[in-house]
Amino acid sequence: MERTMHPREEIPECACKAGHGLKVGIAVVFILIIAAGSLFFANRNVSKQRADLGRNVEHRLGLVAQGRSEVFAAWLSDLSQRGDRLIKSDLFRLYAAEVDSIPGDLAAIFGASDLAEENEGAGLAAQLPMMQNILREFCTYSGFLYARVLNGDGIAYIATDGHLPPMSETEITLTKTVFKDAEPKFSPLRMTPQGLEMDIYVPIHPPEGEDKAEPVGVLMMTRQVSGKITELLSNSALSAKGERTRLMQKTDKGFREVTPWTAEGFSDVVIDVKLDENGNMLFGRRSSLSTPEQEVFSMGVRVAGPQWWVVQEMDYASATAPTQAYSRTAYIMAGLVILAILLAAGLAWWVQAGVHNQRTAEQFMALASQIDQQKRFIDSINANIQEFITLKDLDGKYVYVNDAFAQAVGRSEQEILGMDVEAVFGFDTAKRLTGADEAVLEEKGKVIINETIYLQSKRYQFQISKSPYYDSAGECLGVVEVFRDITDFVAAQEKNKRLIRRAMEALGSTIEAADPYLGGHTKLMAGLAVEVGRVLHLPEIEVAEIETSANLSQIGKMFVPKEILTKPGRLTDEEKEVMETHVEYARRILRDIDIDEGVLRAIYQMNERLDGSGYPKKLEGDDIILSARILSVLNAFCAMIRPRAHRGAMDPQKVLEILGGMGGKYDSRVLAALAEAIQSPAAERILGQVS
Repeated sequence: MERTMHPREEIPECACKAGHGLKVGIAVVFILIIAAGSLFFANRNVSKQRADLGRNVEHRLGLVAQGRSEVFAAWLSDLSQRGDRLIKSDLFRLYAAEVDSIPGDLAAIFGASDLAEENEGAGLAAQLPMMQNILREFCTYSGFLYARVLNGDGIAYIATDGHLPPMSETEITLTKTVFKDAEPKFSPLRMTPQGLEMDIYVPIHPPEGEDKAEPVGVLMMTRQVSGKITELLSNSALSAKGERTRLMQKTDKGFREVTPWTAEGFSDVVIDVKLDENGNMLFGRRSSLSTPEQEVFSMGVRVAGPQWWVVQEMDYASATAPTQAYSRTAYIMAGLVILAILLAAGLAWWVQAGVHNQRTAEQFMALASQIDQQKRFIDSINANIQEFITLKDLDGKYVYVNDAFAQAVGRSEQEILGMDVEAVFGFDTAKRLTGADEAVLEEKGKVIINETIYLQSKRYQFQISKSPYYDSAGECLGVVEVFRDITDFVAAQEKNKRLIRRAMEALGSTIEAADPYLGGHTKLMAGLAVEVGRVLHLPEIEVAEIETSANLSQIGKMFVPKEILTKPGRLTDEEKEVMETHVEYARRILRDIDIDEGVLRAIYQMNERLDGSGYPKKLEGDDIILSARILSVLNAFCAMIRPRAHRGAMDPQKVLEILGGMGGKYDSRVLAALAEAIQSPAAERILGQVS
């Protein structure tokens, strides 16, 4: 008799199917969440990497472009100053002043002999051959192709090429601008059969003592500059792959790129050049200046003087290559995580379905084989990542390192596993590196540090990113580290600092040019300031501030009338008031540029005295900062050991006795430090240069 199943017996089967379906649904949702999370984090990391790349490239291009711009400006300043030896001679000043006073067309000088005998230009015409010879000799030893001297109407009355060719409208305009502004000007670059040329216009002022302050003439010097510009645009050893420097010039025809290595000398700029309020071209992704099919990151910095811009470019493909590699790695890792979850879910499915033990074992083996393959795949990816990647447990021992790290420290991966930081890097380096680990574990957040590390006797600068590593339960298991090599970037920064230091020294030399008795004064002050600071055991950063203050200490004297600045006798009360205004001028100049507050205060207070007899605020005692007291002693000391128009140089020991006996005007501690400092070999070399 056939058995009929009771309806109640079907309920467990339906319930089983419903429960199974619920589990399957939960598993699917879980997998989707993991997949979405993996893709989200991968995308977020890729976006952050791209943002960091943009900032790093912008910073690098900005540093290089600014540095190259300052080099161009220094070169142009040097060219304009080469004419000083000529235009500052009384002979040329007097001749130019007399020509400037002659009205009309200067026929007496240009060879109209019948006029020359009857008017005031006769003497000037007689001197003209001598002036031409002097100008030719100047061009020969200064490296200029030719030169001319022009009056306020743009008419040349002395020329090295033996004739006086007519001036172009551009040349006349530049000449009049120099007369108006009383400062050097530069013509646009132009291409000639011999290469790129440019004109430098510098004002000729009247002889000292005349009431007329504006220029009385202009010296126009022409120079061939193809080789120099090519040299300044060439890449250095620190240039990154795909990076190059370009020079852009603005003329009446618009922007053009300067290419001295081509026959034409110029190339049309194909991009739409947009400048900010400072006249610079902002950083951005765009076409190269004269190559529209080439995509680059670029930015431009205006060169002081002519209408030039230094444009620093980096190939977009070269710049983004690390980011593209990182993106591929991140998405591959996300895919592997999803694949691993799917494999784990498949394994759980078979277990829950009650597969036979043997079959289950086979599935486990297959799954383990696949996971092992994926692990080897991940390891192969890590082996090709240039950054060092490590994982340390809570005891500070390495549980994972990639190939790049192992090769850098000169050990195998298996040898490193289980070692601590001290065993790999040594005690001193380990002490610096592990300090950040404690902050990561305590704050449960990311920490970034910069450290200098020696690997296999070679010095590297690393940016190290440290983050906590958690298990699935949210418990911290250790610290993940990523080492990024920034050695080349730091070297570029240090080079830029050296350029800035040289610019400061050049500024000090410019200041001293205002007073013939200041020559070498600031250099002597700066050298002794370093030695005094070290005797007083001041921190190196304060010693550097005092050295900078000494280099800039005389900047305000550029605005003091020269007849007061160089007067050999005692100044009157009115003249002393004028002289003391140099302090206020110095503060106005330095306040508007990026100068440390300590440097500004030291320069402003260096003329104060401890007894309140100084200026400008008549400060007393401890109201005067230490760096200002040091500069006060050194300024007086260096002035007295050097010769002046009204006296000879004084012996350093005698000067110290005089300063010490001035009734407490100068800090006795600083005087004692100076007395000790000048006995050192370094100070003896510095004092030995005093003439």
